[in-house]
Amino acid sequence: MPKAIRANSKISESKAAGIVAELERWREGELGTKLTWERIEAFSGFTRQALSRHQEISHAYKEAKRALADPARRSRSRANSDEIAYLDQTLANLHSQIRRYEALEQQWLQRWQRIAYHCSRKGMSIEELDQPLDDLNRKGV
Repeated sequence: MPKAIRANSKISESKAAGIVAELERWREGELGTKLTWERIEAFSGFTRQALSRHQEISHAYKEAKRALADPARRSRSRANSDEIAYLDQTLANLHSQIRRYEALEQQWLQRWQRIAYHCSRKGMSIEELDQPLDDLNRKGV
């Protein structure tokens, strides 16, 4: 269901920037190849006339149409091998981060086991150490 057209609303700078960003996504081919003013109207909620009155929006629309009409362009949405390579690299990075965090977790676990051991040797219990701070100590006084 398309957005309602805002007849009495002006296009602010931030709204215009958002519309230009959406048109840049169209120019890159992320959103397909069938760009029309009607689609931009549905996205933004403003009429074609209001949109085309803004020079940066009109320029971004023309650039997007020109880029989509170029037969030699590479669509980001259709570069599956590039996308797969990027996702594989991201997955490898995430796996290495998980391994690093698991190693850090083991180090912390061993450290807290040493702390608990030394506390028990000195006659202290973990429950004593885990009590909340009183107001004086919280303020650093």
